[in-house]
Amino acid sequence: MKYTKDELCLIWLDSFMGLEYKHKKDLYEHIVKSPKIRTALESLRDIIERAISKTAYELLLNSATDEYLSELLSGLERRGITCVTIYSKDYPKALENVEIPPLVLYAVGDVSLLNKSLFSIVGSRKSLPQSIALAKEYTISLAEKGEILVTGSAEGIDEVVLRTCLDNGYKVISVVAGGILNVYPSKNKSLIDLVAKSGLVISEYPPEVKPMPYFFPVRNRIIAGLSKGVLIVSGAKDSGALYTAEYAGEYGKDIFAIPYNVGIKSGEGCNELIKKGAILTTEPKDIIEYYGLIKEETEKPLKEELNEDEIKILEILSGGETHVEIIAKGLNKPTYVLIPLLSVLEIKGLIYKNGANFYGRVK
Repeated sequence: MKYTKDELCLIWLDSFMGLEYKHKKDLYEHIVKSPKIRTALESLRDIIERAISKTAYELLLNSATDEYLSELLSGLERRGITCVTIYSKDYPKALENVEIPPLVLYAVGDVSLLNKSLFSIVGSRKSLPQSIALAKEYTISLAEKGEILVTGSAEGIDEVVLRTCLDNGYKVISVVAGGILNVYPSKNKSLIDLVAKSGLVISEYPPEVKPMPYFFPVRNRIIAGLSKGVLIVSGAKDSGALYTAEYAGEYGKDIFAIPYNVGIKSGEGCNELIKKGAILTTEPKDIIEYYGLIKEETEKPLKEELNEDEIKILEILSGGETHVEIIAKGLNKPTYVLIPLLSVLEIKGLIYKNGANFYGRVK
């Protein structure tokens, strides 16, 4: 990967985690005008030392070498990481106007996705089965209309969005809160690796940086900033997903939220958002029609994609949540035969399991 002088300057500065954002930006303005980084640093010694301390200045000066930069770039290349700086042609236009736009995005995957039509889906790590099923339904419906979906890397709704896109051949973007080599939670590292192969993984931190608690809400400004709109599938009043909604509101993006019955903790945040003006949505069609997303090809009727038993199960569940034994009676089949059929319908996002062997149909 070849970088311009401006890009190299930013990549070099961004490798120093001890430097504050404002110092990196100010230093860039001075350094980029000089033919050599070291020359610029030496001429501004007094100013830089007063701003960042003598020790930090010495670290910068000692690292202002071709060897340091070469090793830095080699390490990124070995790991398949591309740097998209704020002055790179692939830098997402949507991020240029967010609060403190990342100077460098570290990316693995298809960086061209950054300037596609993007929409975010986020929610709580602890979500009801019905919320999980809804997340799948919205993901498939929006992705098949050509939207590139953006989410985080956490368990729960983030994971559902990522897996659903991967399972159905859709591109997806995961914005991680630490460096790309330190995915949180660690159990999702293999999932994020798969996203990188067929979609895109990005972070505003150098690869080795471990995620800190405060990185997560700050990361959410990128999710909100990249997208034209965000859907909050679930979230308690203190859910991190609400940070994404808050940023979206600040940036003038559309906020959609799924409503919940009174008393459901994982939906209280969604209800609060709706009270404050978020767009209430109960089905993907609400968002699709809002943006005028039209699929040109003729869609197959659902019944053509289901077998006879699956159609019968959906008919039984159309009356409301039903115990597995009652469903089995309706099909005149033993329960052990029915369970695999129910699992397939869950994977398709058509039904959900609620509690002890009760199933319901996703509306």
